[in-house]
Order: sequence, then C-alpha cells, then structure tokens
Amino acid sequence: MYEGSIITSMNDVPLIPERIEKEWESIVRNWRGSRRGDEGDDHYSRLVEGVGSLVLVFADFLRSPDSVETFSRGGETRAMMGRVARCQYELGRDAVGVIEDYRALRRCVYASVAEGVDFASFGGEEVARFFAKFLQAYDWVTERGLEAFEEITHEKMEEDLGAAAATDLVTGLPGRDLFDRVLLPRAMASGGGFSLAIFDIARFTGLIAAGQVGDARRILYKLSESVKSASPEDAVLARFGDDEVCVVLPGASAEAAYLLAEEVIELVSGEPEGFEVDVGVAEYSAHASGGASGRAPDAGEFVGEALHALSLAKRAGGSGIIVAT
Repeated sequence: MYEGSIITSMNDVPLIPERIEKEWESIVRNWRGSRRGDEGDDHYSRLVEGVGSLVLVFADFLRSPDSVETFSRGGETRAMMGRVARCQYELGRDAVGVIEDYRALRRCVYASVAEGVDFASFGGEEVARFFAKFLQAYDWVTERGLEAFEEITHEKMEEDLGAAAATDLVTGLPGRDLFDRVLLPRAMASGGGFSLAIFDIARFTGLIAAGQVGDARRILYKLSESVKSASPEDAVLARFGDDEVCVVLPGASAEAAYLLAEEVIELVSGEPEGFEVDVGVAEYSAHASGGASGRAPDAGEFVGEALHALSLAKRAGGSGIIVAT
C-alpha cells in the first residue's frame, strides 16, 4: 500500500487514487491557500468542507471503471455539487469565480499526484489513460458546478421578482402565493422542526361590510407589526388571508409558538382601540413522524392542520389559541 513513497511502476497506478485519499487534507489546505476566504464565515467553512468531499469523489472516480456518464454514487455527488454551489453563491462568487474554484482544485489535486508519481517510468498509453480520466472528472465537476450555480442564481432571481410582485401593500409582508410557493416549502425542506401560527382578526369582515375600510387596514397593519415585534429575527411572516397574518418559527415548539401568540394578543388588545385575534398553531416536527400514514405531511396537509386549529379557536372566540394535535 501507498505509504508516502514515489509511485514508479505501472502496476502501482491503481494506488494513485489511494494517494489522493491519503493526501486530501493537504490538497484542501493548498486549495484554501489559493482561494482564500474568511475563516470565520460559515459559508466559506462549508465550501472548504465541500471541496474536501470533492477530492474524495475524484479518487473514487479514478478508481472506478466507469465513465463520467455511468459513474454514480446514488445521487450523492450531484447533491454535494448543489451544496457547494449554494456556498459559492452566498459568498458572492460569479461564474468566473466558480470556474476559478474548480481550476484551483484541479491544480492542487494534480500537484499532489505529480509529487508522488514518477510518470516518466510509465508507458505512454497508461499515462494517457490516467490523464484522460482525470480531465474527464475535472470537466464534469466544473460543468455540473456551473449548472448548479446557475440554477441557484436563476432561482434567487425568480424569488426576488416574485417577492416584489407578491408583497402585500397593507402590511409590507409577502403574500399568500409566495408563502405557499417558496417560504413554507423552504422551511419544510430545511430538515429542522418549526411551528406555524396563523392569526385571524375577529369581526374583520364586519368592518369591511360597514364601510370602515380604513379601520380594517389599520388593524391589519397593527397585527402584522405586533407579530413582527414578538417574533425572533429568523421568523418568516406573511399575509395569509384577507384578515390573517401567519408566522413560521424555525426551531420553535408548539409551546413556544403558543407563548408568542399570547404575547401578540396582549399587544393588540392592550390599547384603547384594541381588537381580538384568534390563533391556530401547528408544529411540523411533532407531525413529521406521526399521523395515520406514518409519514411527514405535505405542505397542504400541514397548513390544513393549522387552519383546523384556527377554526376551533374562532369557534371558541375571545382571543382563543388552539394547538393542532
């Protein structure tokens, strides 16, 4: 096995991937030296981690008899490329920067191989085969990396345009469409638990029917500001309906959402022109492993649970708060 000695025999060519695996930390260290970043930046740290994983993918591919078209790790490599591209995007890279990241990786991997391999002692055919496969791996990684980066850039552009078009003019919050299409699916895809609270203004329709549209708008705005004031920084708010505002609370239990709802009720009712709201709460993590089907609910089912809880709260009246069970 490879122990740091120079590889000089054609019979030892299969040990080149082993060398890459053994030297991967050194390869990543050299890459960091050429593509410097803020070591305290979480995105940069995760990018470096992703580059390390790609080095091991290089080694696996060189060892494999497969071509780039047939080489597969159960979709793991493409998912990894997506995570790397996300970090590159968050670091402000453009397409040129992405290409430079992969060029630097190619240089560092090759430098490590060249340091421990005497290619002059190999036959020309064997060397040509190695370099052909090495360049295939580099080309695939670069092309797929650019594709993933462009997908994220396009997704972000669409999201920004959608947010501009879907922002509610009364509250300044994202509208229901953006909540359904982007905000809730993103929370569910994050892999972490969260709670959803939907606030409904009591007797709002009556104000509209009585022609008190200005008062209705003032109350709706007051509710949105109160929910925003009571929520943590990472909370995601949206105008959920004509008389409803909702908030997604990442990492929060149903109990935490209940306490936040109590605080909001106190804020909106504690003024001379105060008003009542009813609240429905649902916790995603609590339902992800339960239910009759034994699977996590989809977005529609989860929102349905919160709306059912809200319906029960409205039926009880008097600023009720009901948690879905």
